[in-house]
Amino acid sequence: MCIYSMPTQGHSRPLDDATDMFAAPTLGVCYYPEHWPEEQWQSDAQNMVAAGLSWVRIAEFAWSRIEPSPGTFDWGWLDRAVDILGAAGLRIVMCTPTATPPKWLIDQMPDMVAIGPDGAPRKFGSRRHYSFAHEGYRRESARISRLVAARYGQHEAVGAWQTDNEYGCHDTAISYCASALAEFRQWLAQRYGTIGALNEAWGNVFWSMEYRSFDEVELPILTVTEANPASALDFFRYSSQAVAEFNLIQTDIIRANSPGRPVSHNFMGNFDQFDHRPVAKDLDIAAWDSYPLGMLQNMQLEARKDVDLHRDCMRTGDPDFQAFHHDLYRGMGRLWVMEQQPGPVNWARSNVIPADGAVRLWSWEAIAHGAEVVSYFRWRQAPFAQEQMHAGLRLRNDEPAIGHGEAKIVAAELAKIDVPPIEQAEIAIIHDYEADQMSKLDGQTADFHYLRLLLDLYRAVRQNGGNVDIIGPHDALNGYKLILAPSLMHISDDLAERLAASGARILAGPRSAAKTRDFQIPEKLAGSAIADLTGFIAERIDALPAGFPLAVEWQGQTGEISLWHERGTITGTGEGQSETGDPLLVSGNRGAYLTGWVDENLMRGIIGGEMQKAAIALHDMPDYLRVRRRGTLLIVTNYGPNAARIPDSLDGEFLVGSRDVIPAGVTIIRG
Repeated sequence: MCIYSMPTQGHSRPLDDATDMFAAPTLGVCYYPEHWPEEQWQSDAQNMVAAGLSWVRIAEFAWSRIEPSPGTFDWGWLDRAVDILGAAGLRIVMCTPTATPPKWLIDQMPDMVAIGPDGAPRKFGSRRHYSFAHEGYRRESARISRLVAARYGQHEAVGAWQTDNEYGCHDTAISYCASALAEFRQWLAQRYGTIGALNEAWGNVFWSMEYRSFDEVELPILTVTEANPASALDFFRYSSQAVAEFNLIQTDIIRANSPGRPVSHNFMGNFDQFDHRPVAKDLDIAAWDSYPLGMLQNMQLEARKDVDLHRDCMRTGDPDFQAFHHDLYRGMGRLWVMEQQPGPVNWARSNVIPADGAVRLWSWEAIAHGAEVVSYFRWRQAPFAQEQMHAGLRLRNDEPAIGHGEAKIVAAELAKIDVPPIEQAEIAIIHDYEADQMSKLDGQTADFHYLRLLLDLYRAVRQNGGNVDIIGPHDALNGYKLILAPSLMHISDDLAERLAASGARILAGPRSAAKTRDFQIPEKLAGSAIADLTGFIAERIDALPAGFPLAVEWQGQTGEISLWHERGTITGTGEGQSETGDPLLVSGNRGAYLTGWVDENLMRGIIGGEMQKAAIALHDMPDYLRVRRRGTLLIVTNYGPNAARIPDSLDGEFLVGSRDVIPAGVTIIRG
C-alpha cells in the first residue's frame, strides 16, 4: 500500500520539502493571554509543557487589543506573550484576527456587515460580523494580516499559522448584501457570457423569470415561494469562491512574510454553506474543530432521530461522526484538530459532562485517522462573556480539570509509541458540497439529509472493520478497491469515465447522477451517466414521508427503506425486493446502484457484500466498537456504555489496553 497523500488538490503555495514531510502526532492547546493577568503567563506556559503540550494557538480574536483605535497599535503585550510561550519550548500557531473586526471598523464601514436571508444586517456584539464580498473589509483584513505576519513571521517560536477562524460559523458564509449582489452579477457574466445563456441554463422561461441583462439579476431570497434552484446553486458557487478568494489574500500575505511555515484554517463539522475544497487548496493544513457532544445534539440528531444512539453515546458522542470529519479533512490536506472538546461545552441544547476517558478517546481517534496535532479548546475556562460555561483543560481557579489529566495520559502514551504515517485506504467515499446543496434545493422531501446518508454508508463500512478515505469528485481514484458515490447528484462525463477506468468496484445511489451541472433533469434521465456501470436508470422517485417506510428483503434479511426509493429501467441484475416489487440493489458492469435509503442493519449487510466483492477483508465489529489502521497500528475505540471485545480477526502485539475494551476506552495493537 502507498503512503496516503491528498489525491489531486495540491497547494497553490506548496511548502518546501523539509517542512511538508510527515510529522509525528503531538498535542496543543488554544490560549488567550489577553484574558489573563500577565504575571500568570509564565506559569501557564510552564504548566502547558508539563502537561505534554507542544503547540499553542493564539490571537485569533485579538484585533481590538492589537489595534484599539484606527492606526494606533499595542504590540507589546503580544510580543511578550510570544516570547514567554516560545521560551518555555512551545511552538505557536499565530492567527490572523479577522473573524472579529473591532467596533471602530464597523462604524467606519457600516455596510461591511453580512446580510442574512431575512434581509436584516448582522449586528456588532459577537463575531463573524462581516461580508466576504465587501471590498473595503477585504482591504482591512489584508492590512491587519500583513502587519501580524510581518511582525511575527520570522519569530523562531511561530511554527504555523491559522487564517481567520471557522469560516461561515453562525451561518455567515453567505451574505445577501449589496456587495455580494454586485459581485454575483459580474460572476454570472463571466460564467455565462450572455444573458440568453443564463436564461436557458436556469430555465427562466418558467414563471416568466427571464432577465434582459445581468444588471437585472436578483439574489435568491425573499421571493414569494422558493427561488429558482439553479440561481440558488450558482449563488452558492459564487459565495464559495468569495470565501476562497478572501482566504487566499491572507495565505499569500503569510507565505510572503513567513516562508516555510504551514498555513491552516479551522473548519467545522456538519457544515456545508460553502465548498471547502477550493479553500483547502490554498492551505497546507486542513484543520477542524471537534466537539463530539455538542455536535451530537445540535447538529447530528437534527438529521438522525436515533434515541438509542443519543442515550448510549450521550457522554462520548457518535462513534462515526468525528471519524467521518477526520477523514473528510485529511482528504483536503494535512489533518489537525485545532479545537478538541476538553469537557462540557456551553452552546448545545444541553451540555453534559463527558464520560471519564472521553477526552483521551477523542484524542486517540483523531490520531488514528491521521491527525498530526490535537489541540484542546481551551487552556482555562473563561470567567466572562459568551463562553464562560465552556470547559477548559483547567478550571477558572487554575486547578486542573479532568481533561487536563487525560491529555497528560495521551502525551505520555505518544511518547512511548512510534506512530507511523497513515496509508491510503482500500475504500473511498466521494463527498461533494455541490451535491449537498442540490439535494436541499431539489426538494421532494424535507427529511432528506445528504451528510446523514453519507454517514450511514460510512458507518456501515466501519461496522465491517473497514478503513475509508473521503475524497472530492475531482480527486484521483487510483488505488481504491471500492468507491462509494451516494447521492452524487451531478456526475460529469469526466468523472463517469474516471469511475469506469478506476478498476474499483463502484456503489452509487440513491439519488446519484440525478441532475446536470445546470440543475436540470438529464436528457436520458437520472442515473444515465453511470448506467453502463450500474445497470439502472431512475424514472420515478418515491419521496416517502418520515415514519412511513417500505418493507424490503435482501438475501434473506428483512428491513426498511425510508425517505427515498427509486424505480426505473433495469439493464443489470436486481437483488432484493421492496414491497412495491422493485429491486433494492442493481448490479451492472463492475458497479451497483442502491435504489433506496435502507436501515442500519441492511446497510451494514449491503456494504459488507460490496466489500467482499471487492476482495476487502471484513471484521465483525461489536456495537460502538471501531477500528482504524494507521500504518502498522490498529487503534480501537469504544464509544458504547458497555465493555466490548475486539474480534479475533484483529490481532497483534497489544501496546495499550486489551482485547476487552472498557467504555470510552482505547486499545492499540501493532500488527
